[in-house]
Amino acid sequence: MSDSMSKKGAGVFRYRVASWAVLVGMLVAAHGCTCFAPRPKNVLRTVLYTAPRAKAIETEKFTRTMDRVTGASVTCNNRVQLLTNGEEAFPAMLAAIEHAEQCISLEMYKIRMDSVGQTFVSALIRAARRGVRVRFLYDALGSRSVAYTDFRGLIDAGAEVSVFNPILWLTFLRLNNRDHHKILVVDGYIAFLGGLNLAEEYDGDGLSGWRDTALMIEGPAARDAERVFNESWLQGGINLIGKDLPLIGINPLKRAVDSPLVWLLDLDEEMCFSACAPPAEGTARVRIVPSNPDAFNSTIIDKYLLAINSARKSIFITSAYFLPPLVLRRALVNAAKRGVQVRLILQGSSDTPLVRTIAIGYYGRLLKHGVEIYAWTRSVLHAKTMVVDGVWSTIGSANLDGRALFLNYEVNAAVLDPSLAAAMEQQFERDLRHCRRVRLEEWKKRPLSQRMVEILLIPLVGQF
Repeated sequence: MSDSMSKKGAGVFRYRVASWAVLVGMLVAAHGCTCFAPRPKNVLRTVLYTAPRAKAIETEKFTRTMDRVTGASVTCNNRVQLLTNGEEAFPAMLAAIEHAEQCISLEMYKIRMDSVGQTFVSALIRAARRGVRVRFLYDALGSRSVAYTDFRGLIDAGAEVSVFNPILWLTFLRLNNRDHHKILVVDGYIAFLGGLNLAEEYDGDGLSGWRDTALMIEGPAARDAERVFNESWLQGGINLIGKDLPLIGINPLKRAVDSPLVWLLDLDEEMCFSACAPPAEGTARVRIVPSNPDAFNSTIIDKYLLAINSARKSIFITSAYFLPPLVLRRALVNAAKRGVQVRLILQGSSDTPLVRTIAIGYYGRLLKHGVEIYAWTRSVLHAKTMVVDGVWSTIGSANLDGRALFLNYEVNAAVLDPSLAAAMEQQFERDLRHCRRVRLEEWKKRPLSQRMVEILLIPLVGQF
């Protein structure tokens, strides 16, 4: 009897161990092996109080340091145009598609088959039928409301359609690593980057629809955007060749193994560019900065740190989801302490209320040291922009939160161009008309329930 009870107890113990193992495995899979978002380099920056520093933004020292910390080179002679909200961005994107002659590369985190999505798909179908090579890549989770069969007409017209990181057992280790890019490149010469997805809520003037920002680039930087697209295109689908495994530090070895296979199977895409395209003759110096979840550091964090630490006069940030790591919050405080005007437009009402709840807990130290915070009061804020000293600016897909900076595939454009910076500062001032300033006294009086929720949600910050 005792032997039987002992065996039964041992069986129950093994069952419990197995159950816990399965639960832990599911959690790891759900977090894509990146449940601990911070990268080693960024942890050291936080602990040792180090950050990239340079001279003023317009100096060559700043440019060389930015080359080093981002691993991305700057290109000259670009022409850039600020596109505010869907009412400006969507017509410009559709016009570029309609005038495409050779190739179109479109990469979107989210597309819905509503009026906006169908308009873009119809434009792509017309381009494919006139002989333009069309490649369309969308994220499986971000575009979960659509099915691959929804693009049958596009495929039948001759376009290539791929799904990034489909949610299958073969890809469970990468479930949490999403393609958050919003890229359109036409003929390798015109590129669009920013925060706008292809859905109806992004259409409008920012008051009736979501408030968002995009950038149109004409010139050599468009080819850098296409290189980012090609890397994502290789990762589309369910096979392992070309894929990043979201395990920090492992991918240099994996890519060395992959390279011969990519070459043998002819998987590496050739760059598309228009041989007869006129020179852009612009003055903007543009750097395309991608970030991946497998690197030892976040290049986008280093880009922000360098720009913030190099600021001499002003830093204007518009951020949809404001959950920056400590090293960035500290940099903003230090900038304000040395006399830089630091102004933030942050979310008011949000499509993700938990993010705003945690973000409010960060306001205190910023407000105490002179950072100005304004809450957007109209529609939903979705823009991700920063302009520094009236000369340098950045627009892209990356939010100031752990998911964007550590877990997702993101891409930003960093531009040194006083004209663009001036346009962005003017837009910032216009946006302030629809904001409510947050005061330190008001923040201190927030309800106890709000404070308790802030504390309880802190362990989940890296997943928002």
